[in-house]
Amino acid sequence: MVKVSVIMPVYNGEDFLERSCKNLSKQTLDDFELICVDDGSTDNSLEELKKLSNKYDFIKIFSQDNQGSGKARNYGISKAQGEYIAFLDADDVFIDKDALEKMYNAGIDYDADMVAGNLLRVDNHGKLLKNFNYVDDNYAYCSKIEKIRPEEYGIPWAFYKNIYRRDFLDRYDIHFPDLKRGQDPVFLAHILTKIDYIVTVPVNLYGYSFEAAGGPNKKINTYEKKYDYIMHYYESFRILDDSNIFADSLIKYMESFFTFLSLKDNRDDNELFEIVHEIFEDGNEIYLNNYVEEIAYLRLCLLDKYNSLNYNNYIKDIEDNLIKSALKEPIPDKILDKYSEFVKNNSKEEDMICVSKSLINKAIPNLVNERTGKLEELLSSNSWKMTAPIRKFKNRLKKQ
Repeated sequence: MVKVSVIMPVYNGEDFLERSCKNLSKQTLDDFELICVDDGSTDNSLEELKKLSNKYDFIKIFSQDNQGSGKARNYGISKAQGEYIAFLDADDVFIDKDALEKMYNAGIDYDADMVAGNLLRVDNHGKLLKNFNYVDDNYAYCSKIEKIRPEEYGIPWAFYKNIYRRDFLDRYDIHFPDLKRGQDPVFLAHILTKIDYIVTVPVNLYGYSFEAAGGPNKKINTYEKKYDYIMHYYESFRILDDSNIFADSLIKYMESFFTFLSLKDNRDDNELFEIVHEIFEDGNEIYLNNYVEEIAYLRLCLLDKYNSLNYNNYIKDIEDNLIKSALKEPIPDKILDKYSEFVKNNSKEEDMICVSKSLINKAIPNLVNERTGKLEELLSSNSWKMTAPIRKFKNRLKKQ
């Protein structure tokens, strides 16, 4: 048994393999192996791996027909001999030379099933850049050696900046799902919901070559890949929701879902929103109904594409949801900004206007009669149009 098995799926990566293997050879850990799984490459990746294996005795080569990186990683795990499992893509690198050694030692010292390090971005010239995910608080930054609760990790992203005890993965039968895109968050979500704690180590383990990766839209370019990527959100939501202690992570990941849908290349992708509609509206509504204000934006995105005949009715329904949500607690500004922008740019009637933040978050709660719990009549307004949705909502309440 070795200390750490590094799993590397390889698909047409001949241009990067020498760099990544040379980089790995500089790790100070005295006992590791590199499990390379050639995933049906059509270039000279396999030949390059064989050449490199003559130079580096830690390389072990396996091959499979092209089935995607998830299945290649699963195959690699099944062949691994290490106490801990690490992951490295062919176009990426490990940064700190002592990262694996320090993380392995921390795992042994704390008897940890998962040890987390940090991740930086790497450009095509090898320059290290800051990771904006820490600035956005998407997942935890490791500033010292300590134990943290799994729910403190954040969004189940960047699985490759962590190492995992192999026996733990085997015990819970945790593997990458059969998805062409989005396997990684589902894999990490399973892990986070099964572990008792995470040990963090203040090292930069992983260097992510973001320019080589090309961003999410470059890789999500077929119907199958779009479907799988949207499905990974649903699967991740389900896993986090089932555990009962990941509410904050779930909400934050839902926010990232809407950010993805609002990207410039996605906003007008009819096929993508058809898939979203099928997965999240037709059969699996539970996660959307739990978060009224977030799903309001999704419905706005869907309106113009699939509900044009019922546009006004859907706008009213969204307004109702926003108003009802505001009665309980203030709606985040970014949700209202999205709503405001959409209605402003897509109004089809004069009174289908933007409801201001102050009207939703301040005026509406003040209209509730403390004794009856019902909305009171609006006594005055500087803008008839601005209060149109409120008046419509109240009129519908009266008819119920």
